[in-house]
Amino acid sequence: MEIAGIDPELVARVERETTALLSALIRIDTSNPPGNESAVAAFLDDYFRRHGLQGEICGEPAERRSFVASLAGSRPGPRLVLMAHEDVVPAAAENWIEPPFAGVVKDGYVWGRGAIDVKNLLAAFCVAMVRLAEGGRDFAGEVVFVAEADEEDGAIGGARWLCSQRPDLVRCDYLLNEGGGEFLDMPGGRRLYELHVGEKGTAQFRVVVRGESGHASVPLRRGNAVVGAADVVRALNDYEPRLSLDTVPGEYVELLVSDPALRARLLDEGSARAALAELFESDRRAADLLAPLYGLTFSPTIVHSSGEAVNVFPPSATVTVDCRMPVGWTQDRVAAEVEAALAGVDARWRIEWLGTIAGNASPADTPLRRAITEVMARLVPDSRVVPVHSVGFTDSNWFRAAFPDVIAYNFAPFLVDDGEAVSPLFHNLDERIAVRDLAFQSVFAYELVKELLG
Repeated sequence: MEIAGIDPELVARVERETTALLSALIRIDTSNPPGNESAVAAFLDDYFRRHGLQGEICGEPAERRSFVASLAGSRPGPRLVLMAHEDVVPAAAENWIEPPFAGVVKDGYVWGRGAIDVKNLLAAFCVAMVRLAEGGRDFAGEVVFVAEADEEDGAIGGARWLCSQRPDLVRCDYLLNEGGGEFLDMPGGRRLYELHVGEKGTAQFRVVVRGESGHASVPLRRGNAVVGAADVVRALNDYEPRLSLDTVPGEYVELLVSDPALRARLLDEGSARAALAELFESDRRAADLLAPLYGLTFSPTIVHSSGEAVNVFPPSATVTVDCRMPVGWTQDRVAAEVEAALAGVDARWRIEWLGTIAGNASPADTPLRRAITEVMARLVPDSRVVPVHSVGFTDSNWFRAAFPDVIAYNFAPFLVDDGEAVSPLFHNLDERIAVRDLAFQSVFAYELVKELLG
């Protein structure tokens, strides 16, 4: 598929350069744990030096370092950070069609761990930076390339360290980060792209259920911690917290749902839950996209017993829960919802909090959004870019916390493969990206700089 308005010979050159670069990056195993991202930082430092540019390797500990390089424009202006992470999730080689750390290029795709999460953006942004330098830096302000460590776990260094320890390197007016950019084909040949302008918070916890110990040859009619844990799982799964429309964009609903009456019910708090149930029956794709945006979610993911013997009732059992909460929610508010959800559970239980990160967002009506929309309209005619909140966590959170005025968006657009093809590949087997999608992400980054800072 062609990129509208861009010289095909240029696209072919960008495709070759990004493909070779991504293949080399995949061959550097930065599985987290343990990470070892400094190997990528050194590789990128060498890449930039070979193209006449300089950057800085920084961070702690020594084997978990990031790389930052800046490119000043020809005149004063704002600062834009292009950011992607160096680490990847682990991969078991025996289950892959192609070895996950070989960087194989086959059938128009680059295969390997990190191909879409997110060494693709490292490659795309590198090539865009080199093109900007070769083009005479004809833009205002400064473009900063950030390859940060430890995004997948977030416990060591990475973006949080950069924001707190080296704000001189990464403080910015605008941030473009991973996420978003997957498209849906809509009626009439239109494409709908998600622009992630914010993300829900996390409030992860365990529910510890206490029970009566004893020999299992005499069944416990009451006080079995395992049964209590099962009741907790069922209660959390069945609980229906009050829906919120605060992070449900009307424009998004309008584009996804063709029935005007159903659309109206989806945008009314009193009728939205029944409308979502109806939507799941008629359009599962639209329902899967919309449902997580309507407020608090509880997802029980792990159940453990404190006992090991099959013939003994354990004194306790735990249910671990992943909870996502809208922007503005607090741990106390989530705790009240847990109390309400488990009000009918006949067991002794308590909550142990594992960690809470508040939801965060940037304004949706900004020069960065307008620039993204304009560039996408040129490169992909009949496309529509809609701001939504992500249900996942990214390192944009640390930038919004450290620099309250920053406009931080997550957007890495695809051209060839739609969301249904791309989404299942994240953290999964046979991760891969079309070479044309890789080139498109680099072309987009270059055009965005020219549009926003030009």
